[in-house]
Amino acid sequence: MLALLIATNAVVAIGQDASAGATASAAGEPKDSTQTAEKPKDKTEWISLNDHWKSCQFGGDGEVTVKDGLIRLQFGQPLTGVRWTGPFDGEEKKAASDTKVPVLPRNNYEVRWECRRDRGIDFVCAVTFPVGKEVASFVMGGWGGGVTGLSSIDGHDASDNETTNFKAYDNEQWYKARVRVEDVQITVWIDGIKMFDLPRKDRKFDIRFEMDPCTPLGIANFECDSQIRNVAIRRLDPSELAKEEADE
Repeated sequence: MLALLIATNAVVAIGQDASAGATASAAGEPKDSTQTAEKPKDKTEWISLNDHWKSCQFGGDGEVTVKDGLIRLQFGQPLTGVRWTGPFDGEEKKAASDTKVPVLPRNNYEVRWECRRDRGIDFVCAVTFPVGKEVASFVMGGWGGGVTGLSSIDGHDASDNETTNFKAYDNEQWYKARVRVEDVQITVWIDGIKMFDLPRKDRKFDIRFEMDPCTPLGIANFECDSQIRNVAIRRLDPSELAKEEADE
């Protein structure tokens, strides 16, 4: 009888240990099996572009104000915009004149910003940026408010090339955008969603002539009131760069 009692207690103890172990294991697991790992941090520092912006002077411009990192572009006839006036790679003399202003890259970098349209129906903003020795513009809500894409690729505007997307932009709502320019491709995200990645090989990038005052880095809107904030840029670490696929 004593032996049976001891054996029974041992079985109960083993069961309790197993139950405790299972509970501890479950406690260490994520509650949601779909939970994903945190996004890795960027390998290089972002540089805030809060100042050194100058009105583009398109002709018919609305009022421009730049204060505390917030850029306000008022309704123009039809364009209002700003251009960054600091130096870029290859402009050593300009960089030497003011060492406090960062020298920006023309290739292998990312630029990001947040924008909103307060009044109007056309593009919230078009950001012109360097693509090596060339330039391009990323249009958000052009051609009556819905077209999103790059202008221009091989002479074709954002409304008529492989980057053409159609997206609705609500007034008084902030949107986050990011453009990544690499040797082999250009990639664009809006609110964390990839819109496209475009191979650069054998392609010619340019802008519509109206956007010339924005080069090489500028922001404009079209017949609307817009706000832009948190404009920043960073050079890409070599380990982050995409590799060109070998021809088949």
